Amino acid sequence: MRQRSLIGLIFAFVSLPIYAQTLTFCYEDKELAPSYMGVGLNVPKVRPGVSIEVLQTMSREIDGLHIEFVREPWQRCLHDLKRNKVNAVIASYRQERAEFMVFPTTETGELDTLLALNQFGRCLVGDSQFMDELKTTKRSFNLAIPRGYSSANSLDDKRYVKVDTLSQLDAFDLVNKRVVDGTIGLCMINGKAVKAFPYAKNLHAFYPPFDTSFGFLTYSKLFYQNNEALAKQLWQQLAKFPFADVYMEYLASEHQQIDSHVTDKPSSK
Repeated sequence: MRQRSLIGLIFAFVSLPIYAQTLTFCYEDKELAPSYMGVGLNVPKVRPGVSIEVLQTMSREIDGLHIEFVREPWQRCLHDLKRNKVNAVIASYRQERAEFMVFPTTETGELDTLLALNQFGRCLVGDSQFMDELKTTKRSFNLAIPRGYSSANSLDDKRYVKVDTLSQLDAFDLVNKRVVDGTIGLCMINGKAVKAFPYAKNLHAFYPPFDTSFGFLTYSKLFYQNNEALAKQLWQQLAKFPFADVYMEYLASEHQQIDSHVTDKPSSK
């Protein structure tokens, strides 16, 4: 009788959810719309951003998984990931990051882009005149580029003169006012063309994208070591999420507000 009770206890234990785990996800305390909305330490309760909505969905769908969100400056997130104070961030692949981040890989050890959360393509953006002159002239063009925008490094054409701006919205605004010729902007998500830009009536993307990057959910090495099955399941589930559809819905809503605000402004006299 005692032996039966012991066996029953063992089976009861192993039948518990194997994924009973909290994952601490760190992301920027600045707004990076539409991936991350709002500023500061709090996670917005309504429309927190596409990337946060994705992870909140995973927390509901995967039994035993709880995701805790922490907002910090980006460099602090990386610092804390190295020291296992947080468990995961969303990041693009860089060789130096692979020293302390775990990215999804194939059986042969190559980066598995099929398990990326997103694939972003970036294009030159401007009005119709800019589009025509790109094709027909060899003159130089002034491009408004947000400071620290790493994708700009892929623009190696000497015709482009880069003008720093504080934000992407500032860059679009300067292009719309014809202060500069163009800018660069997101034009493709997971293979789908993006049609929603600020000032969409005037600005267009020049295809194909000149730069493509993948965003991955990456884990600290300790978290992955202790929760490999969970980590792999989460990658698989994220790859199935309709990220592009939700992202473009956010974009369309955000840019409609911008365009409406511009239209509603009284004209100067």
